[in-house]
Amino acid sequence: MRWLLAGLTLAALGCGLMLLFRRRRASMQQAWDAWAGGKPEDPRLATLRDALLKELAPEVQESVRASLREFETALRRDREPLQMLRRELMDSVDRRLLNTEILGLPAEVRKKLRAQSSEMIQSDEEARTYIAANEVRLSVMREYSALRFGDRVAGDWFDVYEKASRLRQRGARNFIQRTLNGTQTGADDARYQNMTRVDQEIRTRLLKVPAGTRFTGLDAEKLAPGTE
Repeated sequence: MRWLLAGLTLAALGCGLMLLFRRRRASMQQAWDAWAGGKPEDPRLATLRDALLKELAPEVQESVRASLREFETALRRDREPLQMLRRELMDSVDRRLLNTEILGLPAEVRKKLRAQSSEMIQSDEEARTYIAANEVRLSVMREYSALRFGDRVAGDWFDVYEKASRLRQRGARNFIQRTLNGTQTGADDARYQNMTRVDQEIRTRLLKVPAGTRFTGLDAEKLAPGTE
């Protein structure tokens, strides 16, 4: 019996080491192939993926892949790659929120903002392309996170952050509108600062959550904006 238990233990250890080895060798290209060619259980995800790939020209897709490869290189050098990857995913969610809100402003307001800042995306078409490219990049990074770190389950830290993002979206929208209308008050500034502080606290806590943790009771069925 002892020999049998020892054999089972060694077999389990061997499987664990093989899984760890495969994860360490996981590449961003594998993540891209898995995302672009996979068959997700939720058909809405496949519909979203196909729409994104159709919207982006081949040269834009290649630009996204190049950006992902550059990020992977930096990730391989970082001492805490999972935390670095999570921060980038959260930043991608924030970019989605900000640029979607700007695109939703009245046309005359968008025109005025773009005239005032050369750093802003200067056309609606370019903005929509940027949002789609950001969504593709985010999706592939999530796939990479799953392949390399086992860091993706329904109702995980990422779903928590997306839910928090949707909750603060209304506050961000109101703040932008009040600022543009010139009706911004000290109370608005205080609320925005508090929202920013809470967001930083959420980010800090989520960075520490073990990979594969599921938050019970979380509605994780939400997809990206426009797919619900």
